[in-house]
Amino acid sequence: MLSPGPGTTLLRAQEASGWLLRELTGNGRIPFRLACRRLTAWEESLVQHVLGRGDVEVVGVPLPGAGLVPVTRSPLFGVSFWRPGELPGSAPEPFAWMRVPPEVLDMTEEEARSAEAREAAERHEADAILRAWEEGGELDRRLAQLADWVERVETVFVFVGREVFSKSDAGSNTLTRDGRLSALRARPVEKWSAADRLFVVLAHCLFSSGRSVRFEEFNGTQLSALRLRQFLLDRQAQYRAALDRPARSPHALPLPDLAREVRSLQEEVDRHSPLMRYRRINGLTFVKNECLADFPQPRDPHALPELVARHGRVHLGVEPTGRAREDLRALTVAAARRDSSPAAGDESAPGHGAVGELLAALVLSAVRSTDADYGMSSSVRDLTRLRGARPGGPDGVLELRKGDFVCCCLPHPTRMAPAGDETGPILWRSAQRMMYNRWHFAPGEFDRAAIPEKRHYFFPPQVPDIAEHADHHHGGHVASRVRYSIRAPGAQVWHPPFRVFGHGFRGCYDIRLVRMEGPAFTLRELREAVRHCSLVDELWRTLADGLQDGTLPVRPMGGFDRDWYASRGWERLGAYELAADDLPMAG
Repeated sequence: MLSPGPGTTLLRAQEASGWLLRELTGNGRIPFRLACRRLTAWEESLVQHVLGRGDVEVVGVPLPGAGLVPVTRSPLFGVSFWRPGELPGSAPEPFAWMRVPPEVLDMTEEEARSAEAREAAERHEADAILRAWEEGGELDRRLAQLADWVERVETVFVFVGREVFSKSDAGSNTLTRDGRLSALRARPVEKWSAADRLFVVLAHCLFSSGRSVRFEEFNGTQLSALRLRQFLLDRQAQYRAALDRPARSPHALPLPDLAREVRSLQEEVDRHSPLMRYRRINGLTFVKNECLADFPQPRDPHALPELVARHGRVHLGVEPTGRAREDLRALTVAAARRDSSPAAGDESAPGHGAVGELLAALVLSAVRSTDADYGMSSSVRDLTRLRGARPGGPDGVLELRKGDFVCCCLPHPTRMAPAGDETGPILWRSAQRMMYNRWHFAPGEFDRAAIPEKRHYFFPPQVPDIAEHADHHHGGHVASRVRYSIRAPGAQVWHPPFRVFGHGFRGCYDIRLVRMEGPAFTLRELREAVRHCSLVDELWRTLADGLQDGTLPVRPMGGFDRDWYASRGWERLGAYELAADDLPMAG
């Protein structure tokens, strides 16, 4: 029984606990830890007290007696619990009530009061920061800056008490579309709500600690001054441990200073730590939590994956030496020279060219070594289009359109067979979405002042991630049946940016992997994706260096367009002929 209906008999003891867990976690799709983080302090304390008790009852209709806790459900907040008599008229109708012993309600109130007192103490600092901004004449600038940051991240979906601060795919956009931030610019601070004051200051601290993607770490959860300080202290401790530095106690540091220290340590972890930052994404709540994985540098494969090595021998005439990056560089040079030869203009030659074939071998190797249903890699078709009027200028990038990007999206040789004729449309839909994403990310590493106000863009992804239930809200993921996914972006943060025509880029190419059904991906597959992305990184760096030095002819990458996918172009790839031999993958 998932939930009691009107007139349902009482659910007692373990029945009530089981029901509560299912409601909180969406039948196990949301980790219990995350489910509790979306609750207020009073709700979280209540849940911890009632789970497992034999004297808690759940009813479908309100019965006489004290201690009835209304339970509501909404698309924005999920399941919510309300103090007896607290439920406002604006809340959804209760779908159940919990009858809780009075002593449990007493303990819940006591613990919530203590948490609220600690929160009030922390909020004094946030209010003082806000007053200083107002007195210094910089409040309006900071509000405009915050509104711009919100636009640079895919989803913001944060709770402050019973209020939602959002810009999301869940049909809620209170921050920009509904004008919450712009309205604050027209009112003095003393007229702001406590939630507004808190959000503005804490969002600035989050950005300082790691750009606007930090907002996503609080998606689907409560943002409070106390939780933000604990979050930053946890990050500070984790980063210092990752760098093998002595622990320190920065509890007295002002929040802005603590945020800046976390940002500084983060950059050192990326360059010098044996631990790799990555993010775990839950598509139901939009939350993207940063984690650290044991993955010492260098994170390249020791040797080329067997499929790629054999592709080099058979199709490019290059015998690998066992040094992965050097070998990939040799393969890329051979492929680029082949594409510039007179035979490359022959009508019988494949449209994607030898460089496209090499990229496809890397993608297919990543797909096979991770048992993905399909995978992809995307970037710009023509590197010369990144050239600005002056070195490092953004004008070349700003002239690009979606069609100027390319995505090589390939199915597993056997796992996609059940999709039949739908395989091509699935791959093309994914490729189109990635081309659009590339267009959206392209300006993200330039200074904000260099980008026109009306040019929308996102900050490009920088660290790898693993996603679950990605098809819950995202229409593009639903259309392409993306339930579980991995993204490994490049240039990777432990390497210098991808530098071309005087500007350094990150998040401008990648390896992405998809499973349409379970099981979910694990860290083993994430490491494989990162290793393969290292080789994609070497491919593009080799092309860029040869193009800029004038030592290598580099043509725009062809193929991988609508006609290519409609004609099942992947079946004509040389790598697919090799994959048919069912070669073992390098570990």
